[in-house]
Amino acid sequence: MNGGIEPARLAAVASQQITQASDQGNLPGWYALLVDCEPTTGIPQVQQWLENLGDDATEAAQLFIVELMGKRHEREGQPYFECLHVAEHLKSLYLLMHQFIRVEDDTDRINKVDYSIGLRDNAQNARSMLFDLLSKIPGKSSYTAISELIEEHPVPAYQSHFKTLAYRRAEEDGDIEAWSVEQLIEFEHSLTMRPASHRQLFELVVYHLDDLKAWLEYGNDSPYQTWQRVESENEMRKNIAAWLNHGQHLQYTIAQEAEIANAQRPDFWVQCPNVCSPVPIELKLLENWTGPELCERLRNQLVGDYLREESARFGIMLLVWRGMHQVQKRWKINGSRVELNDLASALKLYWNSISGEYPDVDDIAVIAIDLTLRSRVSDS
Repeated sequence: MNGGIEPARLAAVASQQITQASDQGNLPGWYALLVDCEPTTGIPQVQQWLENLGDDATEAAQLFIVELMGKRHEREGQPYFECLHVAEHLKSLYLLMHQFIRVEDDTDRINKVDYSIGLRDNAQNARSMLFDLLSKIPGKSSYTAISELIEEHPVPAYQSHFKTLAYRRAEEDGDIEAWSVEQLIEFEHSLTMRPASHRQLFELVVYHLDDLKAWLEYGNDSPYQTWQRVESENEMRKNIAAWLNHGQHLQYTIAQEAEIANAQRPDFWVQCPNVCSPVPIELKLLENWTGPELCERLRNQLVGDYLREESARFGIMLLVWRGMHQVQKRWKINGSRVELNDLASALKLYWNSISGEYPDVDDIAVIAIDLTLRSRVSDS
């Protein structure tokens, strides 16, 4: 059925057959085809269909999921597209099947040696296959979906299992991205490495900004007093760009206020020939911003505007405190007032709390530089 035919055309055929069906026994198969080809609209339609069936919903759900996923140990002959292989779709369908194929009604075959496999067995297996597909998807989207299942799944006993798999997913995705042979050779000769992915470029820039922070806050030749006298964000941006350009050894280039499609201008646009999308850096002089404003700029400006491209998955928020106020300022983040020492971690926690809304953005780094730190004298 799927040989060379576009999923959209098959979805249209399935929708037509569902509307005109005279034989209700064919509906599970047509709904399965619809979900396989167009899950965004198909899954809500399946939910509505099942909710209207009353006592017949359980059997219909079993027939549907077996048609979609195949019988136990069988896959041949079933319509199969990768449209369904999206974390959000798999999670929604998995929860829906648990609603109509309830765990408490499952057939227990563990301690029985001689039994024949029936519809219920195949449906239970097909329901489990949905989660297996979800758990094998790499990246943030599957981690977010599994984490949400901890709260949303109707069976509390599943929570510990979901927690374990969410942790494993985060652990696997958090590993250092593998370097190519060419990158290893380059690093051996020059102690530098040209990034080959958005993540590697992001990690390299964060490493260099951490160096800048350490130099300004603790270096014996720190020019912190000179930097404190910088009055405008534009001038501070030039200082930071000059430092990054001086130390990057041709690994990337820095564009300042490069205009993007919606006429906005990121403070820094870190580019590399080997990486499709730049890494944006948003600079804020902390004297000029409140906590809610920083949260809003992180959410709407850095994430919402500068990371729209599909291949753009990482961004950086760089905060600079010049100490221009007599009293140490506090910022209200997520309902709590935090001092400068805790501001970066508080904004990072804020990002973690909203990151599920942005499944295509893997991480945001928040770096705060305190230009008053080097002037302090030990009095212990």
